[in-house]
Amino acid sequence: MGLAKREYEMVLAYFTRAIEKEPESRSYWCDIGFCKGKLGKWEEAAAAFEQALAGGQDDPAALSMLGHAYIKLRRHDEAVAVLQRAVALRPANTKTQYKLAAAFFGRGDLAAAEEVLQAILAHSPRHPKAHFGLGLIRHHQGRCDEAAAALDFLRATAPPLADRLEEIIQGQP
Repeated sequence: MGLAKREYEMVLAYFTRAIEKEPESRSYWCDIGFCKGKLGKWEEAAAAFEQALAGGQDDPAALSMLGHAYIKLRRHDEAVAVLQRAVALRPANTKTQYKLAAAFFGRGDLAAAEEVLQAILAHSPRHPKAHFGLGLIRHHQGRCDEAAAALDFLRATAPPLADRLEEIIQGQP
């Protein structure tokens, strides 16, 4: 369970004061970006993550969070670029791989998204979000039986994701 909005604002105020004392702190910039994202301020979150990476040294966590911010901003090409860098640094990080699949999906590259999701399932066959993503892709491709199979899997393993996929398949917002 996350913090309440007021609590994120308090944490953000702390890190804002801290960054004034240590403006080169990549960790503080990431914390600021995280709080900004939790508050729905995605442009500001992206700017903070970009600042964390400004020194030129790639940090897989900062790249992953920046990629997430870019997805929220619908800047999918930029998201793909930074998430590919993050995956190259930590190939086994399924959270980042999933974000990469989402970025590919967002820019309409369903084949690339499916490839990433299949790679996740090769290492983690019961990964619920990967099954959700494949169900979504298969629905968009008109592969109804395969989308239904993903839905059945999710009903047994992740009911909230199953409910969301079913809403999408039925055309609900």
